[in-house]
Amino acid sequence: MAIGYSVKFRKMNFSRKVLIEKEGEVVFDRKYLRLKGKGANDHGVIVNFTDIKEVKTDKDIFIFNTFAKETFELSKFGGAMENFLEDFYRIKNEYFAENMFMKEGMLNREFDCQIEITNSYGKSITIGKTMLQFYEQSMVFIPKCSDVFMVNLNFMKHHEFDEDSYQLQIETDSGTKIFVSKLGSNFEDARECLEGCLEKMYQRVLNQWNQVLTGFSLQVLLKLAYAIKDGKAVSMAALKKIDPALPLKIMELAFKDNPELEKKIQFLRSLDKDEKLYVGFSLKNSADGRDIIVRAGFLAALPNMNTIALGISNNPDDKRVFFFRIVMEQGIAADKLEGKVLEINQCMVLFDYDLSPLLKDKNELRKTKYRVAILRMAFLRLFRRSLLGYSQAFDLERFKDDSNRFFAQASVMKKPVLRHRQLFKPTLK
Repeated sequence: MAIGYSVKFRKMNFSRKVLIEKEGEVVFDRKYLRLKGKGANDHGVIVNFTDIKEVKTDKDIFIFNTFAKETFELSKFGGAMENFLEDFYRIKNEYFAENMFMKEGMLNREFDCQIEITNSYGKSITIGKTMLQFYEQSMVFIPKCSDVFMVNLNFMKHHEFDEDSYQLQIETDSGTKIFVSKLGSNFEDARECLEGCLEKMYQRVLNQWNQVLTGFSLQVLLKLAYAIKDGKAVSMAALKKIDPALPLKIMELAFKDNPELEKKIQFLRSLDKDEKLYVGFSLKNSADGRDIIVRAGFLAALPNMNTIALGISNNPDDKRVFFFRIVMEQGIAADKLEGKVLEINQCMVLFDYDLSPLLKDKNELRKTKYRVAILRMAFLRLFRRSLLGYSQAFDLERFKDDSNRFFAQASVMKKPVLRHRQLFKPTLK
């Protein structure tokens, strides 16, 4: 059943010229809202939730802008402004949570709470009343009057339940800090739920590592599980700290069936004294549960060349190595490296080491289940914008030539001159 509110609305262009002004109603659908005037022949204006860029309220006026630089003002709610806001965010957040892959695994529990966020720049934002949902591999925060967001357990750097203040404090790999309060009598239940999700994940990953990586103690494998978690790539330096013999064994496991890719990695590592190599794994149980399917990928970061190279060893016949700019326009690549690695890491985990959807152009993506995520998730857009192309050369000498051409492109830190669609099809045959 559609939900509607009687309103007066105005549609304006980027110069604030009024294009439409009517008395009518706003009607919610699952993925859009419709603004229509009075009368059966008025079909109204449809605005998709994915097209809404910014939202604000000014007393009894609701204002939102779109990516097409249009502005809409809704007023005269007749005292129903608060109910309208709750319905707007509830329907919009349900749609985004489902279509932006926030619900990772099965739902365990949900709790009412309040949250405050401190972003990586130190700015604090009070979100207010929120529904916190615990899934097997993610935590989804659904505020009453703000946008939904998710914390993937792979990228949760630290968490702590403070018994003195009855707060859950979370820090993500991006530097964002989330303070969850007013859990009330559910404080212990929330702690048990989160710890249970983490314990199950680590136990599953530990069991998988125990089958595919022999010769190491359970203590070493547990540290490895804590580092890589469920697909996250970590640096070889971090693996060496766990056990000096671990990097060599990890490389053997990752590239034993793809020796040509390993040669390319060695070439890339020889180019930059500040080079950093990251290796990640996606381990899945086979259908019969007897074997572990191993998918591995590497990130060779070359900050002196403003480049990150990415390769995936799933298929020995897939010779592609992708190249990305670290800095798009200005800045020092070494300072931006950590954020760029995190950005690519998130894509690897979300797409389970299959990047083919990210290589499609906009028209193709509109036909896939990833269309909303590509439009709304910043790290996916940055991934696509910074992609220089890929080399699929079989022999090492050809790969060296391809690499040098991409390095030359990466060194020019200006905005790409190609049209947006063209950026996702560069390749070297």
